[in-house]
Amino acid sequence: MKRLLTILLTLLVTALCAKSIIYVLNKNKQDNPGNQPNKTNAIYFWKTIWLLSDEERQFLTDHTISQIYIRYFDVYIEANPVETPVPEATIRFKEPVPENLEVIPTVFIDNDLFRYCKMNDFVQRLVNRIITMSETNNIRNIREVQLDCDWTKTTETDYFDFLKKVKAALASHNIKLSVTIRLHQLRMAAPPVDKGVLMCYNTGAIRDHETRNSILLANDVAPYAKRLKNYKLPLDLAYPTFSWAVWFSNDGKFQSLLRNANPADPNLIQTNGNNYRVATGFYQEGHYLAVDDQIRFESSGFDEILQIKKMLEHQLNHFSIILYHLDQTNLSKYTHDEINKMYTPFSDIR
Repeated sequence: MKRLLTILLTLLVTALCAKSIIYVLNKNKQDNPGNQPNKTNAIYFWKTIWLLSDEERQFLTDHTISQIYIRYFDVYIEANPVETPVPEATIRFKEPVPENLEVIPTVFIDNDLFRYCKMNDFVQRLVNRIITMSETNNIRNIREVQLDCDWTKTTETDYFDFLKKVKAALASHNIKLSVTIRLHQLRMAAPPVDKGVLMCYNTGAIRDHETRNSILLANDVAPYAKRLKNYKLPLDLAYPTFSWAVWFSNDGKFQSLLRNANPADPNLIQTNGNNYRVATGFYQEGHYLAVDDQIRFESSGFDEILQIKKMLEHQLNHFSIILYHLDQTNLSKYTHDEINKMYTPFSDIR
């Protein structure tokens, strides 16, 4: 009897210990971010020539970038003699892509194509071109292709039908399909693909003279943020690191984007905030800016990005963060620590 009691007591203690160990292991799994799937640092490359500067190459190393979304080409409509899609601005690779980078070929598709063309006739041609470009430039092990299109409600049916066929064509090569999602598209049905990337920029009305910053303002993102949690598609997040200048005529009409304008230009006078007036007429990027024309300088503010990270990231699980895009001129405007914080999930920022 005494021996039986001893055995029962031993079994009870063993069971309690095992339960405690399981509890601790589960608690650690919940509390320790290191036990979560790795969140990938990624970046877009949106130039027509692949030739990295030493600083851009170092950026990839310093911030442990493992994925790069390379824009292969754009597709626009051409009416000659009938409406047909044609590739434009195809990238040229002047040097090999580092083998440690996973490349996601990315293609921009003009939304007008789905209004005027039978795009389903061009599915295989699109897929073949992406695969041929990859093989020609020794880019192996493609696991994902991304399509970028600002579709609308009127083109949604045709675009989604096109996506289904592209997805099936890629699946025969064991390649997944992702698409970009604009903020306003969160109000619409989720596209039939494997994954989306929410483009957290170009949030304001760029042609509106009264807009303060069309690239990124937290107030512009807020109305869409509540839709994120219940969106029916896994999402990664893309944040901007670019800047530009928006040129208006002297009566406030939008003229063009200027990529290389400088607020320190002696021909300009600051009027208020990020707004400037042309004091002396001059040429900029092939345009003549006349006296009293106006320029609004816009950038992707680090503090603004942090506000939006706080607003969005707690609603997602195991997402990757992508910056737009790999360009030393723009990236140099941020400190090493600021870039690291952009890549860090907001809940982990200290």
